[in-house]
Amino acid sequence: MFRIGIACGVLLLAAGGAMAESPAERGAYLVNTVMACGNCHSPRDADGNTIADKAFSGGLSFTTPAFIVTAPNITPDVETGIGSWSDAEIRRALMEGMRPDHGRLAHRAAAAMRPSKTAGFTSGPEVVNC
Repeated sequence: MFRIGIACGVLLLAAGGAMAESPAERGAYLVNTVMACGNCHSPRDADGNTIADKAFSGGLSFTTPAFIVTAPNITPDVETGIGSWSDAEIRRALMEGMRPDHGRLAHRAAAAMRPSKTAGFTSGPEVVNC
């Protein structure tokens, strides 16, 4: 019984580190860890390192046999980023892969989060490998 208590305590402590205290902290956690948005949406220098002052400003391009795509600016800039998008539009883009103008997002961006189809987990996102 003591071992079960210790195991539960360790799990609670580990889970507590993943929980954010505010919406901004939760967003930062998702963007910087689970969804890893900067991996595609942040330009890189010649050595492959993220250019810190241009984080999330887009520009990284990918060429595949099916298509060529350039990751867009996802900063809060109203003119060039997603600053004019509502929370609902951002959620729709992440969950359904649809832009506010009803255009489709690249497959990988939309695949990062989608509604869970697992019983008991319907209120949150399901993380898939992207």
